[in-house]
Amino acid sequence: MLRDKYEPCVLTAAVTGGDVLPSQSPHIPCGPEAIIEEAVGAAEAGATCVHLHAREPDGRPSGDPALFRDIVAGIRERSGVVINISTGGTPGMPEEQRLAGIRACRPEIGTLNLGTMNYEGFPNRARWPKVRHAWEQEVLDKSGEGVFTNTLGTIRRFAAEFRDLGVTPELEAYDLGHLSMVRFLLDEGTLEGPVRIQLVLGVLGGAGNALDDFFTLSQAAARILGPDAASLSVAATGFPGEFRHVATALSWGADCRVGLEDNIRVRRDRQAESNAELVRVATDLADLLARPIATPDALRSELGPWYKAT
Repeated sequence: MLRDKYEPCVLTAAVTGGDVLPSQSPHIPCGPEAIIEEAVGAAEAGATCVHLHAREPDGRPSGDPALFRDIVAGIRERSGVVINISTGGTPGMPEEQRLAGIRACRPEIGTLNLGTMNYEGFPNRARWPKVRHAWEQEVLDKSGEGVFTNTLGTIRRFAAEFRDLGVTPELEAYDLGHLSMVRFLLDEGTLEGPVRIQLVLGVLGGAGNALDDFFTLSQAAARILGPDAASLSVAATGFPGEFRHVATALSWGADCRVGLEDNIRVRRDRQAESNAELVRVATDLADLLARPIATPDALRSELGPWYKAT
């Protein structure tokens, strides 16, 4: 599951997300052209893979398949980076919209979430950002009621779509129970190993963002999944948590994720101006720790049994 500490690390850039509000940073890419530019820039800075959501020009998260097609086509025209599309969307998005991206584009990888959970991005009213769009205010007003719905039936239906489309699932584990769900899904045949696991840390409703949380979950993953797990990655939210976990993952033999979806700061007193800037922090850390970054083709060569090259 963990790689040798000197083997290449898969570095993913999550370029826009579905939860961060455009009013929080002028650098959140909105609309196809901006998302394409950010994804290509992240790849040029060294990312192995780009993780994608779709947004309308005003930043509203979208499950429109036409938007996904435009975004993916634009990236593929300019870059050989591995494409990873979210099926999480944003809490409350219907299943059909959550599946639209992988259906329309058949990416190499898609995220597959493992359980229903409380999901809060703005729980403290005193820290709400000032927003420019009515839809952003609607998001804030719903704070305290956020539920990210992923029933066992949902997971089974999504997994069947992944299998039929030839897309490798990246299994998003927000807490310990999600790892036990992977074990159950493997044992019943819904999933086929070896699988790719991503630990998502720091979302209120899931595991915390401390390094101990990463160690606890990574050790539990090894115990519960053993050789059925092909790789382990970490995506941690906020500053400085994102970079602390990148450094730890690089040292520990795990893969890692950065990007404006998860963290909008490059220093405590300065927002990141691009995803590429966050990627360069990760590649600099990788260089200092003698951990090369995996190429896109190297990642494609290790994708699981469902992957069908397009």
